[in-house]
Amino acid sequence: MPTVLVYILKMSVISLSSDEKGASISKSKVRQTRHSSPQAMGRETPKESIKGLQSIKSRDGIYFLSLLSFFLLSLSCASQPKSSILVRDLVDPPPVIQEVFAREGKSDYSLLHDEGYSFRLIYLCENRVLNFVEEPRKNPVLVSIQKILDSPVEKKLSADDRSRVWACIERKVWEEHSRVEEYKSRLVRERVQLEREISSLQAEKGRTLAEMAEKKRLEVQKQRRIEQERRRAEEERQRRAVEEQRRFAEEERKIRYYKTGEKEYSSHLPSPPLSSQVTEGGVFMVMKESRISEEPRENSKAIARANKYDIYDVINVKNDESGNRWYQVFVGERVISERGKKIGWSPEEKSFWVKNKIPAWVYPGDIGNTNNIKPLKIKPEYLQFTGKATVTPSKHTFYEVFYGMNTTIREDILGWVEEADGIRRSTKSKDEMRTLLKDLSKTMWPLPIQEDILRGSIRQAFTREQVVLSWGRPDHVNTTRTLVGVHEQWVYGEPPFPKSYVYFENGVVKSWEFIRNSGK
Repeated sequence: MPTVLVYILKMSVISLSSDEKGASISKSKVRQTRHSSPQAMGRETPKESIKGLQSIKSRDGIYFLSLLSFFLLSLSCASQPKSSILVRDLVDPPPVIQEVFAREGKSDYSLLHDEGYSFRLIYLCENRVLNFVEEPRKNPVLVSIQKILDSPVEKKLSADDRSRVWACIERKVWEEHSRVEEYKSRLVRERVQLEREISSLQAEKGRTLAEMAEKKRLEVQKQRRIEQERRRAEEERQRRAVEEQRRFAEEERKIRYYKTGEKEYSSHLPSPPLSSQVTEGGVFMVMKESRISEEPRENSKAIARANKYDIYDVINVKNDESGNRWYQVFVGERVISERGKKIGWSPEEKSFWVKNKIPAWVYPGDIGNTNNIKPLKIKPEYLQFTGKATVTPSKHTFYEVFYGMNTTIREDILGWVEEADGIRRSTKSKDEMRTLLKDLSKTMWPLPIQEDILRGSIRQAFTREQVVLSWGRPDHVNTTRTLVGVHEQWVYGEPPFPKSYVYFENGVVKSWEFIRNSGK
């Protein structure tokens, strides 16, 4: 290249010298002609003007050639650009590159002196190129990170390397998709498990509530049965005391007549007066609309209204001041909810629990027992902070609170009905009375007969069916046929201690007799 430039410069100098000589010769000739021809002194010929223009052009060409040679010479002196090199393993890489290898792993390729970068580390599976520049010299600095695909670096890789990049991307996408599917399946399994647990807990809650309700019902029945047994025992005790008193009086009478020698005569001791309050059982059926009073007297407060044919369990019997008999009946139940206040101590103020929307810890009782008792979790809306605060010996601050405990009590509603308002049956239950009402509703008997059957009474001309509805089926039937007709004797009670007899003639009641009070 330098030799070519030298040759160009020599040729330009030679051409320049020849042009100068031609120009000098032409100038001398022009002078001669001017001086020889007086007509030509005032003007120039066309040939002479053309030659002057040629000399000017030759000088401009020489200048252009000189400038061109100088430019080519400067290009020859400038450093030639280095071509990029793709290598797999770097020999003795700089410390910065070694740190990148230790952190990111060794690169698949290294691209040297490419697109103004000193080092370009290529990671195929990561689809990443790390670009380094040596500024200052021999001190590479990471300046940018770019993708391999859709970049000039991709064109410098082989087809297998490009396929490897796409394969790694597809594997990452597949792994991410697998993770997402696994996460979704795990969420579905957890949701199904939670739904099963919730359903089992709800079923357990339902069973627990049913067991509690059944236990409470059985407890109420047990308490009622115990109360009835206690009342029956008291009644039996009173009956035995009366019987013992009667027996003792009978023995005294026999001894007195034995000592005096007088003839005994049959006399019955007067029955003891009816107690003002006697425990009873059975049912009472209301026969007209009436009121159920709070106390067994006329001017007592009414607690309920009784309709016709309402049936109640009888608990007690009592006579009022006028001698009218009243029956205490079970009207129903009422639920009484009570909320009691208790004192406790909380380690934080109410604003803390309300702000964080969490239940408050409350230590019940005295502040001195906070280390010995287990705290309770209570919602802040159920707490009442009194504003009083205290500090324990361990430097902890506690705030005094009131908290309520709900108590639910079931209470029996008892009332009194007058004997004149209905029918008393001591040997019947509610179900038996309802069945009797149902059977009577199917008949066309007069109302007085139906009321006698409901009261447990019979009258002459009653049929067998009416006696069965009133007293029940007999324990034994004795039948006698005569010329007059068919005579029947219905025996109630097992021999040898029958309670009563009913005598029929031709299918209707003729008479009856009681051997002992049946209580019907």
